[in-house]
Amino acid sequence: MILGAHTFGYVWHSTPEAACDAMAELGIRQVQLMATAPHFDPWSVDVPRTRRLRAALDRNGQTALALDLASSDMNLASPAPDVVGFARDAYARAIARAAELGLPWVCIGSGRRHGLLPNVNVQLMDPFRRVFADLHREADRQGVKLILENHPHGLLYTADQMASFLDAEGYDDVPIIYDVANAEFVGEDPVDGLARLKGKIGIVHLSDAPKGRWGHDPIGSGDIDFSRICAALVGQGYDDHVVLEILSDNPTAGLGDGVQRLRAMGFTF
Repeated sequence: MILGAHTFGYVWHSTPEAACDAMAELGIRQVQLMATAPHFDPWSVDVPRTRRLRAALDRNGQTALALDLASSDMNLASPAPDVVGFARDAYARAIARAAELGLPWVCIGSGRRHGLLPNVNVQLMDPFRRVFADLHREADRQGVKLILENHPHGLLYTADQMASFLDAEGYDDVPIIYDVANAEFVGEDPVDGLARLKGKIGIVHLSDAPKGRWGHDPIGSGDIDFSRICAALVGQGYDDHVVLEILSDNPTAGLGDGVQRLRAMGFTF
């Protein structure tokens, strides 16, 4: 498998360039970029910033995989057109930033489902379906691809929901980020989810969490069984990207310790 790490843990600690340098010291050569202030503001063109980040990746021999927006700020499934319009514009800018940096993917979520009125979520699929198609066209125009993630508060929060949506809409070119901590939080066994998504996964996100709580904690600090996850990935011949998405007060230490723990549980990078 190909080892990578997410800059999400560095958002309040450092610049993207410093995060890349810290990851390189750990031997991490694949980077996923969180596009949110104060870390990386995606709203406007910044040529010097693009050059600095490209230079950091080049000197470290790193490749940037995907760019993310903060899911807490976006809702592509709102009943309010202005909210959807804001999110659509944000994703369009993210696509433009990804194109400037030469990233292959922009990570996209499935909006926000209504937790208190689940029956309305069928109706919320209509605005999401339309804006997803619009962003898919925009990404294609700029030479970037979308990659769909199982955000726990989205409309498509299980493996089957994501796979069924992509199949029904004909998005054969949209792979999936499968986040095991997100899956655990919504009550899905990640091993079952990985089996359902065989052949559709572009990135697997790894982080830990206590049972019943949503977290992206250091590996080994929670209740997720990474040995089972490793066996499932090996069993289906998965050899693509595994990205650590660790949030802690010391993100570099969390990543370094996480890599060692995963190796001890059978992961080979």
